[in-house]
Amino acid sequence: MKMFKDLELAIFYNDDATKIKMNEEWLGDQIRYRPALDDQGDPLIMSMNFMGMPVEFSEDVEDFELKSED
Repeated sequence: MKMFKDLELAIFYNDDATKIKMNEEWLGDQIRYRPALDDQGDPLIMSMNFMGMPVEFSEDVEDFELKSED
């Protein structure tokens, strides 16, 4: 199973990515088991953007997939 850190690394190493396709259930599991925290240690509220990229929720992917504009 991929984790938040895998998503961050995938974004870091993929300069062509413009959007993230993400499974909402996977996101919920990630937040529940390893919440993303800000500098003060408070949980971050996930929005429709992650690391500056728009997020599209889909059940077609198991965890996440980076997309590029064609």
